[in-house]
Amino acid sequence: MMMNCNIIKDLLPSYIDGICSEDTTKVVEEHLHHCEECRLYLEVMEQPTNDILPEEVMIAKAPFKRINKKRRIQIVISILITFIITIIGSFVVQEVEAVNQIFFPMSTATVNLTDDQEEWNTLYFNDEDYLMFDSIFWDKEVVNHANSNGNVILRIKDVDGHVVVDEIEISPGKSIKLDGLKNNIKYSFEMKAKKGQFFINVV
Repeated sequence: MMMNCNIIKDLLPSYIDGICSEDTTKVVEEHLHHCEECRLYLEVMEQPTNDILPEEVMIAKAPFKRINKKRRIQIVISILITFIITIIGSFVVQEVEAVNQIFFPMSTATVNLTDDQEEWNTLYFNDEDYLMFDSIFWDKEVVNHANSNGNVILRIKDVDGHVVVDEIEISPGKSIKLDGLKNNIKYSFEMKAKKGQFFINVV
Protein backbone atom coordinates (compact mmCIF):
# COMPACT_ATOMS: atom_id res chain seq x y z
CA MET A 1 0.00 0.00 0.00
CA MET A 2 1.34 3.45 -0.92
CA MET A 3 2.34 5.66 2.00
CA ASN A 4 0.37 8.87 2.71
CA CYS A 5 1.76 11.96 0.90
CA ASN A 6 1.85 14.04 4.07
CA ILE A 7 4.12 11.48 5.73
CA ILE A 8 6.40 11.46 2.71
CA LYS A 9 6.56 15.26 2.71
CA ASP A 10 7.55 15.15 6.38
CA LEU A 11 10.34 12.72 5.51
CA LEU A 12 11.64 14.65 2.51
CA PRO A 13 13.91 17.06 4.49
CA SER A 14 15.70 14.08 6.05
CA TYR A 15 15.75 12.35 2.69
CA ILE A 16 17.34 15.38 1.03
CA ASP A 17 19.95 15.58 3.82
CA GLY A 18 20.72 11.90 3.38
CA ILE A 19 20.06 10.96 7.00
CA CYS A 20 17.17 8.53 6.46
CA SER A 21 17.69 4.86 7.16
CA GLU A 22 18.07 2.55 4.20
CA ASP A 23 14.53 1.19 4.60
CA THR A 24 13.01 4.67 4.87
CA THR A 25 14.95 5.81 1.82
CA LYS A 26 13.52 2.91 -0.19
CA VAL A 27 9.97 3.74 0.94
CA VAL A 28 10.37 7.41 -0.01
CA GLU A 29 11.89 6.62 -3.40
CA GLU A 30 9.18 4.08 -4.17
CA HIS A 31 6.52 6.64 -3.33
CA LEU A 32 8.21 9.29 -5.44
CA HIS A 33 8.31 6.88 -8.33
CA HIS A 34 4.51 6.68 -8.36
CA CYS A 35 3.51 10.14 -7.03
CA GLU A 36 3.98 13.14 -9.30
CA GLU A 37 2.79 15.61 -6.63
CA CYS A 38 5.50 14.55 -4.18
CA ARG A 39 8.13 14.56 -6.94
CA LEU A 40 7.25 18.18 -7.74
CA TYR A 41 7.31 19.00 -4.02
CA LEU A 42 10.79 17.45 -3.78
CA GLU A 43 12.01 19.49 -6.76
CA VAL A 44 10.79 22.69 -5.15
CA MET A 45 12.49 21.81 -1.85
CA GLU A 46 15.77 21.15 -3.61
CA GLN A 47 15.77 24.56 -5.30
CA PRO A 48 17.93 27.37 -3.79
CA THR A 49 16.10 29.43 -1.20
CA ASN A 50 15.99 32.47 -3.48
CA ASP A 51 14.06 30.50 -6.14
CA ILE A 52 10.28 30.27 -6.26
CA LEU A 53 8.95 28.82 -3.00
CA PRO A 54 5.85 26.69 -2.55
CA GLU A 55 2.72 28.79 -2.52
CA GLU A 56 1.97 28.15 1.15
CA VAL A 57 5.47 29.36 2.13
CA MET A 58 5.08 32.52 0.06
CA ILE A 59 1.74 33.21 1.72
CA ALA A 60 3.29 32.72 5.15
CA LYS A 61 6.14 35.11 4.39
CA ALA A 62 3.94 37.88 3.00
CA PRO A 63 3.09 39.55 6.37
CA PHE A 64 6.78 39.57 7.35
CA LYS A 65 7.70 41.22 4.06
CA ARG A 66 5.19 43.98 4.80
CA ILE A 67 6.65 44.41 8.30
CA ASN A 68 10.20 44.52 6.95
CA LYS A 69 9.23 47.10 4.33
CA LYS A 70 7.60 49.28 6.99
CA ARG A 71 10.67 48.91 9.21
CA ARG A 72 12.99 49.93 6.36
CA ILE A 73 10.90 53.04 5.74
CA GLN A 74 11.08 53.93 9.44
CA ILE A 75 14.87 53.52 9.44
CA VAL A 76 15.26 55.71 6.34
CA ILE A 77 13.04 58.42 7.87
CA SER A 78 15.00 58.27 11.15
CA ILE A 79 18.29 58.67 9.27
CA LEU A 80 16.95 61.65 7.32
CA ILE A 81 15.63 63.34 10.48
CA THR A 82 18.94 62.79 12.28
CA PHE A 83 20.84 64.21 9.28
CA ILE A 84 18.61 67.30 9.11
CA ILE A 85 18.90 67.93 12.87
CA THR A 86 22.70 67.57 12.66
CA ILE A 87 22.93 70.05 9.77
CA ILE A 88 20.67 72.56 11.52
CA GLY A 89 22.58 72.15 14.80
CA SER A 90 25.92 72.68 13.07
CA PHE A 91 24.60 75.79 11.32
CA VAL A 92 23.25 77.26 14.57
CA VAL A 93 26.51 76.62 16.44
CA GLN A 94 28.61 78.15 13.65
CA GLU A 95 26.42 81.12 12.78
CA VAL A 96 24.89 82.16 16.10
CA GLU A 97 27.67 83.78 18.11
CA ALA A 98 26.04 83.29 21.51
CA VAL A 99 25.59 79.56 20.93
CA ASN A 100 29.10 79.27 19.49
CA GLN A 101 30.55 80.97 22.56
CA ILE A 102 28.80 78.47 24.84
CA PHE A 103 30.15 75.36 23.13
CA PHE A 104 33.45 76.78 21.85
CA PRO A 105 34.31 79.58 24.29
CA MET A 106 37.28 81.82 23.46
CA SER A 107 38.43 85.23 24.65
CA THR A 108 41.09 87.32 22.94
CA ALA A 109 43.30 90.08 24.28
CA THR A 110 45.15 92.31 21.81
CA VAL A 111 48.24 94.14 23.08
CA ASN A 112 50.30 96.78 21.26
CA LEU A 113 53.65 97.49 22.91
CA THR A 114 55.55 100.53 21.67
CA ASP A 115 58.76 99.55 23.44
CA ASP A 116 60.27 96.57 25.24
CA GLN A 117 58.37 96.03 28.46
CA GLU A 118 60.08 95.14 31.70
CA GLU A 119 56.90 95.64 33.70
CA TRP A 120 53.79 93.48 33.76
CA ASN A 121 50.89 94.61 31.60
CA THR A 122 47.34 93.58 32.41
CA LEU A 123 45.46 91.84 29.60
CA TYR A 124 41.89 92.92 28.87
CA PHE A 125 39.35 90.39 27.61
CA ASN A 126 36.14 91.94 26.28
CA ASP A 127 37.09 95.20 28.02
CA GLU A 128 37.40 93.43 31.37
CA ASP A 129 40.66 93.18 33.31
CA TYR A 130 39.84 89.61 34.29
CA LEU A 131 38.66 86.35 32.73
CA MET A 132 36.26 83.84 34.27
CA PHE A 133 35.77 80.28 33.09
CA ASP A 134 31.98 80.26 33.25
CA SER A 135 31.36 77.23 31.03
CA ILE A 136 32.29 73.55 31.30
CA PHE A 137 33.44 73.72 27.69
CA TRP A 138 36.53 75.84 28.36
CA ASP A 139 39.74 73.95 27.55
CA LYS A 140 41.62 76.31 29.89
CA GLU A 141 44.45 76.78 27.44
CA VAL A 142 46.29 79.98 26.56
CA VAL A 143 47.53 80.52 23.01
CA ASN A 144 50.04 83.03 21.65
CA HIS A 145 48.60 83.53 18.18
CA ALA A 146 50.86 82.80 15.22
CA ASN A 147 50.50 86.44 14.08
CA SER A 148 52.02 87.77 17.29
CA ASN A 149 55.38 89.54 16.89
CA GLY A 150 57.29 87.38 19.34
CA ASN A 151 57.40 85.46 22.57
CA VAL A 152 55.34 86.55 25.55
CA ILE A 153 55.80 85.87 29.26
CA LEU A 154 52.53 85.42 31.11
CA ARG A 155 51.45 85.09 34.70
CA ILE A 156 48.01 84.66 36.20
CA LYS A 157 46.63 85.96 39.50
CA ASP A 158 43.49 85.17 41.46
CA VAL A 159 41.09 87.78 42.90
CA ASP A 160 43.28 88.15 46.01
CA GLY A 161 46.31 89.03 43.90
CA HIS A 162 48.07 85.73 44.51
CA VAL A 163 50.04 84.35 41.57
CA VAL A 164 48.54 81.01 40.59
CA VAL A 165 50.47 80.53 37.33
CA ASP A 166 53.95 82.04 37.39
CA GLU A 167 55.94 83.28 34.36
CA ILE A 168 55.18 80.96 31.48
CA GLU A 169 56.82 81.83 28.16
CA ILE A 170 54.92 81.11 24.97
CA SER A 171 56.23 81.54 21.44
CA PRO A 172 53.97 82.50 18.50
CA GLY A 173 51.66 79.68 17.40
CA LYS A 174 52.19 77.75 20.63
CA SER A 175 49.88 77.09 23.57
CA ILE A 176 50.09 76.02 27.19
CA LYS A 177 47.48 74.22 29.29
CA LEU A 178 46.39 76.15 32.37
CA ASP A 179 46.27 73.34 34.90
CA GLY A 180 44.70 74.04 38.27
CA LEU A 181 42.46 76.94 37.30
CA LYS A 182 38.87 76.62 38.49
CA ASN A 183 35.51 77.52 37.00
CA ASN A 184 33.54 80.63 37.97
CA ILE A 185 36.54 82.37 39.54
CA LYS A 186 37.95 85.66 38.22
CA TYR A 187 41.57 85.51 37.06
CA SER A 188 43.74 88.39 35.88
CA PHE A 189 46.32 87.79 33.14
CA GLU A 190 49.53 89.80 32.91
CA MET A 191 52.26 89.76 30.29
CA LYS A 192 55.72 91.04 29.42
CA ALA A 193 57.18 91.10 25.92
CA LYS A 194 59.37 93.02 23.53
CA LYS A 195 58.03 95.72 21.24
CA GLY A 196 55.26 94.59 18.88
CA GLN A 197 51.66 93.53 18.54
CA PHE A 198 50.41 90.42 20.32
CA PHE A 199 47.21 88.37 20.22
CA ILE A 200 46.55 86.20 23.24
CA ASN A 201 43.70 83.72 23.01
CA VAL A 202 42.28 81.78 25.93
CA VAL A 203 40.12 78.82 24.96
